[in-house]
Parts: sequence; structure tokens; C-alpha cells
Amino acid sequence: MQNVFDSGKVPYEAAPIPQPRSLDKSIMFYLGVVKDVIIVLVVGIPMLFLKLLKNLLLSSEKNVAGQLALITGGANGIGREIALKLAEKKCNLAIADVDCEAGKETVKDCLALGVKAKFFEADVGDSDQVISLRKTIETEMGNVDILVNNAGLMPILSLREGTAPEIEKIVQTNFLSNIWTCRAFLKGMIERKKGHVVCIASASTIHPMPGATIYTGTKWGVAGLMAALEEELRGEGHGNYLKFTTVYPYFVSTRKDLMKSINLRFPAITAQETAKVAVAAMLKNEKDVAVPTYLYFLSKFSKNFTAEVQQLIRDKIFRERDVLVRRYKESK
Repeated sequence: MQNVFDSGKVPYEAAPIPQPRSLDKSIMFYLGVVKDVIIVLVVGIPMLFLKLLKNLLLSSEKNVAGQLALITGGANGIGREIALKLAEKKCNLAIADVDCEAGKETVKDCLALGVKAKFFEADVGDSDQVISLRKTIETEMGNVDILVNNAGLMPILSLREGTAPEIEKIVQTNFLSNIWTCRAFLKGMIERKKGHVVCIASASTIHPMPGATIYTGTKWGVAGLMAALEEELRGEGHGNYLKFTTVYPYFVSTRKDLMKSINLRFPAITAQETAKVAVAAMLKNEKDVAVPTYLYFLSKFSKNFTAEVQQLIRDKIFRERDVLVRRYKESK
């Protein structure tokens, strides 16, 4: 690996310019590509039908009873509701958060459902605290089987707003925390040939959200991290036992101050609804899921139109411009 701290200090050496292929090599190259495309079609189409048939006939969920799930940001909102849903499945819980009082209350409610649960105070945006968190959890509760990266900050903050420390804090909590937890817990999952990582991204990665530019950027990072990490580990031969689920929720009605600062045309969804969909997707080893589920397909469909039509959809259907104008006036 290149030493990133040497960038700009070590003399730059350009790679050789690729030479054009000869005619015979070009023909062989394109024939090889055509052959691979045919193989994908021959093998892939039956796989698609088998997957559809399996979804129609078999809706079984995997059993997580007795397993240990770590939920970051598990004290409130989506994290708390995911913890309760998993507790109903008899999954043990490690709740990590900076909100000690609410975190302990979540643990109390999980214990009432007959599972083991414990609160761990940790800022998962800090890599050292995540390493310490892993050691403490493994000592006190055992190995983590399910990692739920939920911790996040959602200020309605444009690129031109906020201080540098505030922006750094958002990036650390929303994006870097996912890197630190995956680095800390994936090694054990690989060794045990068992594990599942769930990340709470955002519908803003499907439908970019103006007025919350920093938040949107961090959630795009989360979605990209999960997609690349899954492919990396699948390529290394771990795909059969390491599973990944990314959740893309629309505005979730959590903090009162947040909901007062925005004026949505379509109503926000609840943390309970988000948790229900997220846990169901994880139990079925689904890769991506949006909440509400139709949002993903609706957004993908709109991408087939020209940029001007997409903007018209934003202005007339979602009315995002009205929200931005109102927010701008209130901030003056």
C-alpha cells in the first residue's frame, strides 16, 4: 500500500502508456467478452427465476435466537426500535451510544423481553473508542454476530452552513463510524465464518436531499462503503457466510426539533416502521431495502427521464423548493 503521508513528497513516476492491441488480439478480446456475456445470460436468467420463485414460495427468516447484535446509536429512535425487534426474536443486545440514560432504558426494555442486554457508552466516530468497545463487549458478552451501524447525526445543514468542527463531527459519526466498526468486528466474523452487517443509510442516497448536503454526502459514503465491502469480501470467498444489508429510510419522525424545522409534503415515517422493515430484510438476507419500499423503485423510474423532467418532479410533486424557501426565510 502506498504511504498516504508521502503523497507529494516522493517523485511522481508516470505509468507506461498502454499500447494499442493488434487486430488479432482485439478480435480475441471481443470474442472473449461476447462469450462471457452469453455465459451470464445462460446462467443468470435461471438464477433470476429461481430467486423469484424462492421469494414467492419460501418466506422463511433465519433464526437469530441466542446470537449477539451490537447496535450503535441504539438508545433512541431507529436504533432503539431495532433493538426491541431483535429482542422479540430472542437475540441478545449490546447497545452502544453516548446517551447513557436513554441507552440504559432501552436495555431495561430488552431485558423485559427475556434476552441478555447491556449498555456500553461509546462514541463510535472515534476509532480508539471502537477498538475498546469491541474488547469490552467480547469480554462481557461474547462475540458479535450482527453489527447494526445506526449511529448518526442529522442536522439540516447545507454545505455553506456550520463550522468546520461541526462538519467533521457529522462525517465522523455518520460515515467514519461505519469504517471503524466494520474494521473492528469483521475480522472475528471472518474467522468464525458467520456474520451480518446492517447499515442505516438514507433515502437521500436514492433521492438526493437539498438543504442537508453534508448529511446526504455522508450517507452516500455509507451506501458506497457497503456495496464495495460486500463485493470485496465476496471476491475473497466470504460471500456464503458474511451478509450485508443496507437500509434506505425516508424522513423518520424521531427528534421533535428536527421535525419542526422541515415542512414535508409527504408525511414522515415512524422509527417503528423503519425498524420492522430493516429487521425483516436482515432476517431474509436482503441486500438493499428502502422504507417505504416503493421509494426505491419510484426513484429509479424517475431517473429514466431527462434532467429537466426530474427537476419538474422535484418542484411539483415533492415541492422541495417550497421547503428550501421556507427554511431560508426562517433562518434570516
